[in-house]
Amino acid sequence: MPVRPLDDIRVLDLTHFYHGPYGTLMLSYLGADVIKIEPPGHGEGMRPLYRAPGREISIGFAILNVNKRSVTLNLKSADGRELFKRMLARADVVAENFAYGAMESFGLGYDVMRAINPRLIYATGKGYGISGPYRDLPAFDPVVQAMSGVLSTTGEPDGPPMKAGPAVVDMLGGIHFAAAILAAIRNRDRTGEGMMVEVALQDAVIPALTTHIGAYYGMGIAETRSGNRAPGGVIVPYNVYPASDGYVLILAADHPRWRRLCELIGRPELGDDPRFASAKARAANSEEVDEMIAAWTGKHTREALMTMLSAADVFCGIVKELPEVMTDPHLHARGMLREIDDPRLGRITIWTSPLRMNAEASVPSSPAPSLGADTDEFLRTELGLSANEIAALRERKAI
Repeated sequence: MPVRPLDDIRVLDLTHFYHGPYGTLMLSYLGADVIKIEPPGHGEGMRPLYRAPGREISIGFAILNVNKRSVTLNLKSADGRELFKRMLARADVVAENFAYGAMESFGLGYDVMRAINPRLIYATGKGYGISGPYRDLPAFDPVVQAMSGVLSTTGEPDGPPMKAGPAVVDMLGGIHFAAAILAAIRNRDRTGEGMMVEVALQDAVIPALTTHIGAYYGMGIAETRSGNRAPGGVIVPYNVYPASDGYVLILAADHPRWRRLCELIGRPELGDDPRFASAKARAANSEEVDEMIAAWTGKHTREALMTMLSAADVFCGIVKELPEVMTDPHLHARGMLREIDDPRLGRITIWTSPLRMNAEASVPSSPAPSLGADTDEFLRTELGLSANEIAALRERKAI
């Protein structure tokens, strides 16, 4: 049985789309009881995003909301707010990533919640935080990529800025979101007091620029975009090269690896050639280096290149397409990717938690919930409402 360190923690999850739900998903994999609170009728906005025709939910929603329960609650209604306040008394964490001021507009700011439950941990995730000149600006992953330097450092040197393909801002934000909540839980264990924690998406992505910041301040390298090469060309070779069946990335990070690479490509004399005998020399002749390597890699398959280069301790990675990643035997063997049966989507492949407790992979116990699937049971068993009271709340559109 996997270790579940948060078995005694309940999270009221008001988050939506990517970064908030990813943070609370990490808590659910650690054992927390995550109650996903959604607006009645349509639920959170991730449910239909990239949804296949005829499907109830999207794959993205199904992945990000494994192991959660769904309770519908209309926080714009007085009845809905009263139910939420009753739920607060038994909660450990409230997590939300609404726009700045949204919770206060519902009459549910941190001061109100803290008065109900002083042990409560209130976690808020915003694009730019709850302070500073950008506080009120709307934010979305690619927008924050633009505002934080990700776009300006991505792309070819002679091309326009380019966003990163994956949702790096949202996922980095979600990781920090979960970490802040865990730290607050630890602090409450020591002091008995809850607290408010916040994570701004822009703040969370800034550390990912460390290489570029180091190149700029440490070496005066002002260029920002370097394509598949190292910023400032400080490591050569460092690029994507063609194989006979796709592409590989090769990185010879030091001179011994460069010499071993020269042996592999059949040009051992280049290992000590003055034109390539140092990182600076190779950088000055990077085009020639790349041409020689590409001429060799193009004669071999990706798997053959991976085998040869790995055996020589030269960094190499197959450039895998998404279908290859989702069937990767290593990821499945580790349990990072798993197949589960979803009652609405059938057999699907989901990712689980990167976190390992005692080296055990997390095993999802339940698919993502249908909208409001747990509302009646939760209100009956947790708040003691009768069937007639629940029906009346539904009639008043509170749930």
